[in-house]
Amino acid sequence: MGKTDTILTEEEAAKFVGLNAGEFSAKASSLKIPGWKSGEFKQSVLLKYFEPAESDGLDSHVIAVSNQKGGEGKTTISLYLAEALAENHKVLLIDWDPQANATQLFLKEDVPSVMDYLGYRGKKAKNIEPAIKTIGENFDLLPSTLELANLTTPYERDDFELLNEAILPLRSRYEYIIIDCPPSLGLILENALICADYILVPIQTRAFSLQGIRDLYETFQKIQKKANQRLKLLGAVLNQYEGQKALAGLAEGVKKYFPVFDTVIQRREAIPQAQAKMSFLAKIDLATMKNFRDLAVEVKNKIDVQKN
Repeated sequence: MGKTDTILTEEEAAKFVGLNAGEFSAKASSLKIPGWKSGEFKQSVLLKYFEPAESDGLDSHVIAVSNQKGGEGKTTISLYLAEALAENHKVLLIDWDPQANATQLFLKEDVPSVMDYLGYRGKKAKNIEPAIKTIGENFDLLPSTLELANLTTPYERDDFELLNEAILPLRSRYEYIIIDCPPSLGLILENALICADYILVPIQTRAFSLQGIRDLYETFQKIQKKANQRLKLLGAVLNQYEGQKALAGLAEGVKKYFPVFDTVIQRREAIPQAQAKMSFLAKIDLATMKNFRDLAVEVKNKIDVQKN
């Protein structure tokens, strides 16, 4: 058994999550954490409900880039935020979208389906590390395939935790893990949000929909309350901004649900050019890359504020 499968008594579990025995017992009962009746708790389960008292090797910040509305630039933000962070940190980009756009930008050959590793519908979960591809210095990719679209219906309670379980052994290897989420609500997105520490929401300024933001916010609240107490709102990033458009009204509408980043991603031709050439953005246009470096700095600052 790996470290995260260690069975703890109630007293040991309370110490592990930094609570006294009474506080832990009350919380375990109210949340119905698996083991609350027997008094035996798996470390891997506790990590889903609590921030551990010590880091326990969970050094990475996991950021889900999500908006269930299509065309908001989730993959673009995920790719180039990850590229910017990888200039100074070890980064894993998880392509968690069955469309596999990020995967296809970097990998020409077919890759095994991430579904083969997850243990869905009675399959045995496998170590996911062999699926990871190195695509740049400090920059790894967990690729996706269309088969991920089959992750639709929970057959077991643990099916909401498949991604979380898969990447637990990886969390000590990366400083940042970015999850490029699909443009939909459902089991795939819920897996990402249960796994994540933070949610970042791209919003295209040309095709703004407050309804989509409201739906995503309600999903965030449900996940935070019932399944992932760690999940925090990092904020919304206004994307594909063109200078002649006023941002004030848009930003105020979004702020009803999400804090809004100061950094705005400009609409630049270098972005589709980099994607067409299957190239890193820094090799195409440094001015555009600076935009994402500024975003990376703001992401890190927001995380530091939330941690302290």
